[in-house]
Amino acid sequence: MSEHTQAQSTPETGDGAAPSGTEGERDLRARIAALEAENRELRALLERREREHVEQLRKVHEALGEAQERLYWLDRWHIDLNALMERPAGERARAAARVVRDVTRPVRSLVRRLRSA
Repeated sequence: MSEHTQAQSTPETGDGAAPSGTEGERDLRARIAALEAENRELRALLERREREHVEQLRKVHEALGEAQERLYWLDRWHIDLNALMERPAGERARAAARVVRDVTRPVRSLVRRLRSA
């Protein structure tokens, strides 16, 4: 049997008969339009994700630069934070930091919830 005489099964008919020309064309156009719409949505989503990724990278690089600068000055001044924190003053500093953290965490959490609402 040649390609042209062989009946093709389609999802619309399922019986091996080819759909009528105009009905088949409409279905095909509808499928193409749906796929193009989905493609546009996916491209828009990808662009948003890429912008978010770029922003995250910018923040990471900024934080890394700040940390490197702090480390540079600690090394330059020969300051050992581990040795400092082992002293009684270091324990008081850690306790003060815990108090500040315990106060600021709920406030930051509330601000985040209000921004997302």
